[in-house]
Amino acid sequence: MIPGRVLDVSALVDVAVAKTRYSRHVVAMCLYRGGGLCVPSTALAAVYSIAPLDTQAELFDLLMGPGVTIDDLSAGKAPDIGELLDGSSDVVAGHVVWCARNTRWPVLTDRGDQLSLLDPRIMIDPIP
Repeated sequence: MIPGRVLDVSALVDVAVAKTRYSRHVVAMCLYRGGGLCVPSTALAAVYSIAPLDTQAELFDLLMGPGVTIDDLSAGKAPDIGELLDGSSDVVAGHVVWCARNTRWPVLTDRGDQLSLLDPRIMIDPIP
């Protein structure tokens, strides 16, 4: 089952720096099979703050490709994400979980345990 994936910070970094082959394979299969990718804008901002400059061009190419949606954190979503966080300050995690709920796609991540605390019903595709 490869419908699509929500990419969190760890998945985006993994794709950008080719840390593992798994993330790149999952991303390629999602796009090849027409499923798509959802990238929360908050996760993207976090990646740009930590990814080496020489990897950002490749990340930009991926993000501008067909089948990739950047989900902006709008004022309309803020109350739902705030409620989801329930006192946590990890807005990126809340936005990722919100996107997973909205798309009904698994989250490609290395921090599935943390995200599942916010919503145990979301699906996790763990990065090995």
